[in-house]
Amino acid sequence: MLNYSLRVHSLLTPIEGSALLLPNANIAEVTQFSQPEPMEGTPDWLMGFIKWRELKIPLILYEVILGNDVPSTKGTKWVLVLNALGGKVDMPFFSILVQEKPGLVQADESIVTPMAKTPANGVLSYVHVHGQPAIIPDPDYLETMLRQIMKKAG
Repeated sequence: MLNYSLRVHSLLTPIEGSALLLPNANIAEVTQFSQPEPMEGTPDWLMGFIKWRELKIPLILYEVILGNDVPSTKGTKWVLVLNALGGKVDMPFFSILVQEKPGLVQADESIVTPMAKTPANGVLSYVHVHGQPAIIPDPDYLETMLRQIMKKAG
């Protein structure tokens, strides 16, 4: 009988008050923060649009989606550019502002354990990584929210 553990190459990155755990396959690039171009009439969690590889992509403040205050953009911040998984060509990428450069994690059940907490909107799961709390975001929820805003904006 085979006994093996599934390992997922992932990035663990701090956001204000927590950390995000995302599989490497979901990340297109990690880049330094640059001031986004704001879009009027959008919720606080959409900071605006950044230029990345000749594209304008939305920049999300994930902390605000969780119901927290708008995080500071002072100091060196980073942006995770994510591959949109919805398969739509209208928005192939979106991004999330993070507080520090992410670290590589070989995620498996020996270091990632679920927390007994009901996920909020935008959260797939709350977990502990090496004993520290982290969040696995729900990319489908984020993409749906962004597409609703884009549709309203025309």
